[in-house]
Amino acid sequence: MTDDHFLDEAREVPSIAPMERVVAWSVFRSREDARHLLEHVYLAPGQGLVGGHGRDSVAPYWWVGVQVRDLSQWGNAAAVNKRGRLGD
Repeated sequence: MTDDHFLDEAREVPSIAPMERVVAWSVFRSREDARHLLEHVYLAPGQGLVGGHGRDSVAPYWWVGVQVRDLSQWGNAAAVNKRGRLGD
């Protein structure tokens, strides 16, 4: 079973509060949906799961992301998920 303790940390999504070396993330409206994603993420060496929860003008949200050890080895830094304020 994947450790999901980071979902309980109050931490804004990286598009609002940038987080070092986080290259991709997904945003959910329920903790259960965010937790479900964890079992389906395949990580390469040097990658780890990060995330947290916050609240926007609509409702609470939870997010799950991938943090890399070395951004220069990850690939194209311009490809980092930067779509929309909440990744949408």
